[in-house]
Amino acid sequence: MIRHLNIALVMIFLLSCQSNKQETIDRFKSLPDNEGGQIIRKAIERAGGWENWISKDNLSYNKIITHLDSSGAMESTEKQFHIYKLKNGFKGQIAWTIGIDSLQIINDGKHAKKYKNGIELTDDKSKDDAWDTSFGSHYVISMPFKLTDEGVSLTYEGIDTVILDRPVHSVKVEYAKGAGSTGGMHLWWYLFDVDTYDLVGNYLDHGKGYTINVYEGFQEVDGLRIHKKRNRYISNEKKELVMLRTIYEYEEMKFDVAVNESIFKLR
Repeated sequence: MIRHLNIALVMIFLLSCQSNKQETIDRFKSLPDNEGGQIIRKAIERAGGWENWISKDNLSYNKIITHLDSSGAMESTEKQFHIYKLKNGFKGQIAWTIGIDSLQIINDGKHAKKYKNGIELTDDKSKDDAWDTSFGSHYVISMPFKLTDEGVSLTYEGIDTVILDRPVHSVKVEYAKGAGSTGGMHLWWYLFDVDTYDLVGNYLDHGKGYTINVYEGFQEVDGLRIHKKRNRYISNEKKELVMLRTIYEYEEMKFDVAVNESIFKLR
């Protein structure tokens, strides 16, 4: 009886794993058969391939953030450590210091909290920051693979010659209401190199203003091409680069490091 129960449990586990793998593979296969979907397929292949991406269990890296004032002078800088669980459900942790204070954001996949010197911050701003920063950072670093997410709509808008200093493929990206925390609220235009299909930037209408992100350089890690640097500009309705406000640099990128799952547990 026990032997039969053990066999049954093993079979359930194997079927569950097969189902999870099939679901993630189908996300790539279910990209729309239009020009927008074709651009994203080529971008994913250029970035290392879908099956390579979904084989990764976790991703860790250092993120250096430089904030600039309106004159272009450095206002502040900080170095954060990020680690995200990629397989079988999202989880994440971000840790950094400001002066003598240690800060941390933990996201267990359902809830996110921010801590200062080990004590939870319960004000509304900190709660929003914990949610937005953890999910947002994971979204950005996972491009272009995240453009397969459920609820995404991809529309090819042709060659854009306005946003960057060269012609690029432009794909309008919309998320249905209920798809993530900002579904139906934001409009994105993702930009890809016309020859290589590298992701080179995006233009965002977030409802309260406009932003342009420009990617500079790539690093290859375990067969995947991840961007090394991202410049965030304030923009306008004309899709112009108005002012550089933030520089993000990514270092020591690693996949599948040994990790204790307890680091994703909320306190």
